[in-house]
Amino acid sequence: MTDSVFDASAFHAAHPGRAGRYGKRDRIVTVGEYRRVYGSGFHASSPRFGCYVMANRRDRSRLGLSVSRKYGNSPARNRVKRLLREAFRRCRHGLPGSFDIIMVPRRSAQGLPLALVALDLDSLVRQALANRKRRRQRR
Repeated sequence: MTDSVFDASAFHAAHPGRAGRYGKRDRIVTVGEYRRVYGSGFHASSPRFGCYVMANRRDRSRLGLSVSRKYGNSPARNRVKRLLREAFRRCRHGLPGSFDIIMVPRRSAQGLPLALVALDLDSLVRQALANRKRRRQRR
């Protein structure tokens, strides 16, 4: 495996200041943006998460979260959203380009530590990008 998803020190050294923040520019906000990614994006899944990825024409990757009430009560839903945002914040600079990413947690993700959430996010994004390349080759 390559470098740890938590090793963003080189990026932060080169970009001091706001580099570690997760602000509104880093989020998928509108319903139309979610529909575009769901409809035209590439999908990958694990037992704990579903992931939809689509390239964007922005200067950064963005994250969208879709957590159903089936996942659990509001503290459980808020916890998984915090973990996913933090995992994205830490590993977004290692992504090979700028993408819109939607993460959909499943019930089996409850109680996971941040390290496993970050590993799942990173591997699912890379798996979805590999699926994109395979799908293009078949045509």
